Amino acid sequence: MEDYLTIKTQIKGEVITLWLSRPEVHNALNDLMIREISSFFTEIEENNKVRIVIIRGMGKSFCSGADLAWMKSSFTLNEAENLKESHQLSNMFNLIFKSNKVIIGAIHGNVFGGGLGLVAACDLAYCVTNAKFSLSETRIGMAAASITPYLLQKINPSNLKELIFTAKIFDGNEAVKYQLINQSFIDQEVMDIYLNSIIDQIIRNGKQAIVISKKLINQLTEIAVTEKIKQIPQLLAQIRVSPEAQEGFSAFLEKRKPKW
Repeated sequence: MEDYLTIKTQIKGEVITLWLSRPEVHNALNDLMIREISSFFTEIEENNKVRIVIIRGMGKSFCSGADLAWMKSSFTLNEAENLKESHQLSNMFNLIFKSNKVIIGAIHGNVFGGGLGLVAACDLAYCVTNAKFSLSETRIGMAAASITPYLLQKINPSNLKELIFTAKIFDGNEAVKYQLINQSFIDQEVMDIYLNSIIDQIIRNGKQAIVISKKLINQLTEIAVTEKIKQIPQLLAQIRVSPEAQEGFSAFLEKRKPKW
C-alpha cells in the first residue's frame, strides 16, 4: 500500500482495515483525505487476496463530516476548482459503494454530514449504541448532495427527509431503526466480537458468489440514482458558494444564529 498521511491500513489475511487517521479533528474529511481514500479503494480493487475492507476511525469519532478549514477554503475557489473538488468527493463515495470487496463500517463517536455518506456507502455497518449521528448540513445552509444517493440505499425517503430537514442528532439504536446501521452494541468490545463472527461467516462463502450478489443488489436498487448522480457535483459546487451557505458557515464559526 501507498504511504498515506490521513489514513492508515492494517492487513490480516483476507481482511484489510482502513483507519481514518485525523483523530485531532475527529477524522473530518478534507481534500487530501478524500484523495487518499479514493486512491486506497482504486488500489485495493485489483488486490485479489483481499475480500473484506473494514472502515474505522481513530480516536474519539468515526468521522465528524467536512473539515472546517477545508470548508472555509472552498468559498475562495473559482468555479472550475470548486467543481473539481465536488467531483472528487462524489467519486470517493462511488468507489466505496461499487467496490468488489465487502465493505463494513465499524462506527463509534460522532458521525456527522459526510461521515454518514461513508457509512451509507458501506455494504454493512455496525455501531456502538452511544454513537451520535446527524445530517447536519442544513444547519449551515448546505445540502446533503453527494451522500444522498447512498443514504437512499439504506433509509426510506420519508425518514431521510425528516433527518435532513431537522438535522437532528440520533443514536445507534435509532440508526438501526432507520436502517442506516445493521446492528448496534453496548460497547466496542461487544461490537468487535460480533464483527469477527460476521467476517468468519463471509470468508467461508464463495468469493465470486458474494461479488456477483453485491453487484446485482446494487444494480437493482440504484437504477434511478445512476441517472442523477452525474448532476450532483455541479449541484454541490453551486451550493457551496451560495450566499446562504456562506452565511451559515460564517455564523457557525462565529457561534451565532445565521441571518435567514
